[in-house]
Amino acid sequence: MTQRSFLRGAVVLMAASLTTRIMGFIYRIFLTRIIGAQGMGLFQIVFPLLSLVLTFVTAGLPVAISKLVAEAIVQNDRVRVQRILRVSTAVIGTMAVVFTVLMWVLRGFVRTHWLTDPRAYPTYLAMIPIVAVIAVSSIFRGYFQGLQDMAPPAWASIVEQTVRIASVWILAAYFVQFSLAYAAAGAMIGMLLGELSGMLFLVVSYRRRGRLSMVLPNAPMRSLETVRQTLRAIVDIAGPVTLSRLIWSLIYAIEPVLVARSLWMAGIGKHAATALYGQYGGMALPLLVFPTVITGSLAVNLVPSVSEAMAGETRDDRRVRLRVAQSWRVTALVGFPATVILSLLATPLCAAIYHEPAVGRILAIMAPAGFLLYLQAPLAGVLQGLNKAGLAMMNSIAGGLLRLVLIYVLASRPSLGIYGVALATTVSFCVTTALQFMCIVHFVGFPIRLWDTAKIAAAALACLLALTVMIRDHAHIAGLHLLAAIVFAILLDFFLLCAFRVLTTQNVRRVPRVGRILATIVSAIPFAV
Repeated sequence: MTQRSFLRGAVVLMAASLTTRIMGFIYRIFLTRIIGAQGMGLFQIVFPLLSLVLTFVTAGLPVAISKLVAEAIVQNDRVRVQRILRVSTAVIGTMAVVFTVLMWVLRGFVRTHWLTDPRAYPTYLAMIPIVAVIAVSSIFRGYFQGLQDMAPPAWASIVEQTVRIASVWILAAYFVQFSLAYAAAGAMIGMLLGELSGMLFLVVSYRRRGRLSMVLPNAPMRSLETVRQTLRAIVDIAGPVTLSRLIWSLIYAIEPVLVARSLWMAGIGKHAATALYGQYGGMALPLLVFPTVITGSLAVNLVPSVSEAMAGETRDDRRVRLRVAQSWRVTALVGFPATVILSLLATPLCAAIYHEPAVGRILAIMAPAGFLLYLQAPLAGVLQGLNKAGLAMMNSIAGGLLRLVLIYVLASRPSLGIYGVALATTVSFCVTTALQFMCIVHFVGFPIRLWDTAKIAAAALACLLALTVMIRDHAHIAGLHLLAAIVFAILLDFFLLCAFRVLTTQNVRRVPRVGRILATIVSAIPFAV
């Protein structure tokens, strides 16, 4: 694959992810206003359990499919691709059936011993069928990512989100008249319908453009490696990824229980604790992670791209370093201004979006570490592409365990409460990213251009100073004034990046589809080239 393939795939995923994330925020805004903080808390109590089950079901195989299919395509090895897909489908299909049955059989145990609020039980029941649907989708997504054909997964996400939004609005609004518990369950049913529509789109896309007879029409009907070698390659990649996701899913599943009990220790009642967790997990965190729509897309594209560079007859270390530098640069371009806006305007943003200004203080604690959070996924993607998924796993686990310990220590203090959870999350971001970056430097070197990074940071700092001077009362700015402040910060940042020659006509012209338009805009800015 060429460099253009990497850029095109990244841009396609970014555009689709941005579209679906915006759509998701729209539905979340209305859902929050329909079911409130407590309803969001009920949804968030169940959701970590879904992540835990999916870790067992998919077993890290989507990442392995993406990486190994990319390598096999380079080697023109059609038989190996078929073998990878057969093994992955057998494992994921079997696990999906087993865990769907287990979730139904153990529903009484989950209701009694796992759910911290019994009102979340209907949402849990509505969640059970989702497992099999997401499991099937993950196979197709991994396959298309391995082909570096990002269009089908991108469009599937848009279809999924569209159906999900319509379903959630209708079902949650209908069931809320009966009870909050049924309204949260309605939101989960909407998620099921969305996932099902996305899966069907991927199946149709595979039949139209993804069959191996179309992808590798002239490949020989013999493989370059044995069955044992293929199985070992799958295990070597899927094993560490599975263990990492398993431990992280356990951490994620334990988190609401630990948060609830820590808040109880701090003297906060059960219903109030559920509402506070809904503010943290259902409102503040989604706003904070919004920029990962860009960096997450990079990470998805980095795994097959780096794998491809390592799979040729000679390792292309220069290309790997280029990918690291590109990922850092894009993350800085997005992460620095996003961190400024979310930190400075946390309260008015939460008031405008959720009608919950109290959420702003939670967001303001975590937002200053936003750039480090946004950098995590690209760094992990590079390590997985380098066959160092085990190290990425260990770093992630270290940060997650530290997060749980700090939640217990800080959230149980009456003076902190839910703000202790936010502090624990912030420290976890910093530690995990630092460990990932040290590993990247060890294996790849330090390909980061510090002067460019300094100019990007200077532009973001200038935006911070300008907003601070222009807006005297940051906590109460609202409506059009808030929108104008955000637009001004984005435009000022863009202008300064062009003036500092971080963005030039030459580098923006390489962006697929919109490169020429961007180059025309940049050329009109003084000092830009």
